[in-house]
Amino acid sequence: MLHLLSIEGITYVYWASLYMHLFSAVGWLGGILFLTGVARPIFEFYGAEQYKLQQQLKERFLGFSWMLAITTAVTGIILVMWSTRFLFFNFSSLWLILVHLKILGFLILMGATFMLRSSYKELHSARSEKIGTEDLSPREIVLWRIRIVEQIEVWMAIIILLVVSLMQIN
Repeated sequence: MLHLLSIEGITYVYWASLYMHLFSAVGWLGGILFLTGVARPIFEFYGAEQYKLQQQLKERFLGFSWMLAITTAVTGIILVMWSTRFLFFNFSSLWLILVHLKILGFLILMGATFMLRSSYKELHSARSEKIGTEDLSPREIVLWRIRIVEQIEVWMAIIILLVVSLMQIN
């Protein structure tokens, strides 16, 4: 009887990790796609008058995205260690290749999120005026970098979603 209870407890940990992984990944990737695909065009339409609100929204989501990214990482590690199919650096099947691609995409997305965090901190202290023969002010450069990193995030989110979809087929 005690043996059955321990199996049920372990099974509960697996299912809890799986659902937490799914919810945190959907929240993280969905938030990235929403901010770049929906919120950015709206704020660009309204122009400079809504700039402060746009920055507050992005910075607020950035804190939330760290929480979701860490939850995704922890539960992903639990699921990978639980899997009997997964071995690191074993590319003998399409499913194993896709899992490695998913992990690589996750690491790139985490790096991009870290870059956004440091860019937003730098944005607050960057000067907006040009000195001498500068083509762009430091603030314009940081804004350009933020836009590029956000585009990288969107493409990585789309790639991860496609890889996960392909994993379900195999």
